[in-house]
Amino acid sequence: MTPRRKRIAILSVVGALLIAMLIAGAIYERRPQFFPYVVMQSGETLQVRFLLHARAARGACESQVQRVAQTLLAQCPTCGIPEAHCLEKLDPVQRKVLYGHPVDVPTMRMPEGVLVFFAASPDLALQTCMESATQAKRIVPGRRDCAAAGVESLQLTVSSAQGAAPPGRVPGAWPLAAVTAFAALVSFALCFLIVRFPRWHAWFSQDQVEGGPQKFHATPTPRIGGLALAAALGAGIFLLDAMRWLQVTSVEGLTLLALAAIPPFAGGLAEDVTKRVGVLARLMLTISGGVIAALLIGVTLDHVGVPGLDTALLRWPFFAIAFTAIAVGGIANGINIIDGYNGLVAGYAILVLGAIAWVAAQVGDPVILAASLLMAGGVLGFLVWNYPSGRVFLGDGGAYLMGFWLAELSVLLVVRNPAVSPWFPMVLLAYPVIETFFSIYRKKILRGGSPSQPDGLHFHMLIYKRLARVGVGSSDAGQITYRNSLVGRYIWAWSAIVIAPTLVYWNSTGPLLVVGLLVCFSYLWLYYRLVRWRAPTWLIASVAMRRT
Repeated sequence: MTPRRKRIAILSVVGALLIAMLIAGAIYERRPQFFPYVVMQSGETLQVRFLLHARAARGACESQVQRVAQTLLAQCPTCGIPEAHCLEKLDPVQRKVLYGHPVDVPTMRMPEGVLVFFAASPDLALQTCMESATQAKRIVPGRRDCAAAGVESLQLTVSSAQGAAPPGRVPGAWPLAAVTAFAALVSFALCFLIVRFPRWHAWFSQDQVEGGPQKFHATPTPRIGGLALAAALGAGIFLLDAMRWLQVTSVEGLTLLALAAIPPFAGGLAEDVTKRVGVLARLMLTISGGVIAALLIGVTLDHVGVPGLDTALLRWPFFAIAFTAIAVGGIANGINIIDGYNGLVAGYAILVLGAIAWVAAQVGDPVILAASLLMAGGVLGFLVWNYPSGRVFLGDGGAYLMGFWLAELSVLLVVRNPAVSPWFPMVLLAYPVIETFFSIYRKKILRGGSPSQPDGLHFHMLIYKRLARVGVGSSDAGQITYRNSLVGRYIWAWSAIVIAPTLVYWNSTGPLLVVGLLVCFSYLWLYYRLVRWRAPTWLIASVAMRRT
């Protein structure tokens, strides 16, 4: 067996095992499950919700519901039972509560399930929880623990999601504009210093014209623009703290998230300066940043809309942390892969951040809205210097920082807001994800090389070579720069077409799946046409029109 066939056989076996696991998980998920659910209301100030583990038969579940309701009414004759039934499927909030993820209300865990306490006063809810745990231990021996509300930093806010407390107030246009403008100003100013005073850093920061298949600029250019993004992000978080329209704990959560971004940013920046940090090392640093974020702020994916993953695997904390961290690392690496031409990845990131911010405003989540605008402002300040002239590059440090922030905001948007379909951010970030997997397939399977070895066959490079036919073979710096800047316009237009329907169907998985399939099809179709020099003529003609 040849080495290539051996690799294909190994990957086929691995793929078959993964498919078998997903099928088994889907079968497990679709087996009949009935969760006893009872809500007890005491006046207008206190509500206790009982959610017990699944029963295999509806009759057993209904009997359990009746027993729980009768026991509660016997202990509290003045209380009411507004809900008492069997749930056939848990929503993301109920799943988090039942499986022990951190929430912002007191819970009492017991072998049978969990009790969740809502009250007008957090102290009253905690006191009732503790008294209930003590009383339950007296009646039925065994472990009955009352867990106090977790710190409301960035994890799911059950109280607002369930309507027991008002959701976060979205600030007006002026505060949001001020946050965006401040981040843009900080980024713009630092990029100005980088461009204006090259003698301070040129000896270690410049990206030379020669040296590889992915060099498409005309003059040596500093590639430490990521410092501007990092400065804008840090200064913006301080501004949010000073403005006081976010909860203090939420600002602390964003601070912790920024700290978790240090490993991927530092790894990328080290590569920009030394050119000696390998792809695998940078990927592992980015994954470690995802693990740190999960441990510091307690945010991990618990549902992705894939049968088998949601209930069979992601319910286990260790797997959820690993899955989330790998997803974050993969997206950040994908953003770095597509960062090849002036303004390409910066413009794409602004479109994605704008979509996330828009949906965050729809669901009333000021934390995700502010975090999106902070990064968008930083990218705008950088983009002024990067497009179209390319006077400073984002570099690996900036690309990994941007990718990490995009990935974490996507996770947070889904985790904090159960109404948002997990496929919304997946479709938004489909381009770098598809580029990553297709690059691995092209380099490893088709060509038998290393996936980390750079080549000149990425999607954006084919656009440069096949569509941007301006000054081909010319050594004129102006023509090279103009041709370089054209690539971003193609990617922006394609991305805008993809993102537009997601803004309408952000809470509907079915239409988002259709959009995702169309994205994959359009990518593969156009790649096939470009690599065979059969580019659609109307796309080439559009370049000529722009030139004129």
